[in-house]
Amino acid sequence: MLNAKDLLQDLKFVTSEEKKKQGIQRDNEVLLQRRREQLQPGGSTLSVTVPYRVIDQPLKLAPQDWDRVVAVFVQGPAWQFKGWPWLLPDGSPVDIFAKIRAFHLKYDEARMDPNVQKWDVTVLELSHHKRHLDRPVFLRFWETLDRYITTAQSTVM
Repeated sequence: MLNAKDLLQDLKFVTSEEKKKQGIQRDNEVLLQRRREQLQPGGSTLSVTVPYRVIDQPLKLAPQDWDRVVAVFVQGPAWQFKGWPWLLPDGSPVDIFAKIRAFHLKYDEARMDPNVQKWDVTVLELSHHKRHLDRPVFLRFWETLDRYITTAQSTVM
């Protein structure tokens, strides 16, 4: 959560450790403002600002709030989803990923978590040494999420 705004709004990777060194306090919630082009009738585009609420404690969501959840960052362990709606009796989150777009952020040289490999998750890979490639990775996140929202969750926007 320390670097959520850097990653998703500013499209640049900053480690949590760097944010801690800067004295940044961890928040349970961050509000992002994302500028995007919206297609209008007639083919013209309009630049709009879309707010996104990034939260660290999804179990505090009210039941009606879950309909507005569009994405999750998957760490790997299935226990991350304990208490979530749509969790299968065996603890598998596969039905969650049918309703919410899942992403996994990792370094390109890191081993892929076995759970992430078998789940429907978009993997975003960063390089330790090629920082100039960070922006395209986060743009791909937004392109994937926009496409998902448009097709699967059109009532969210």
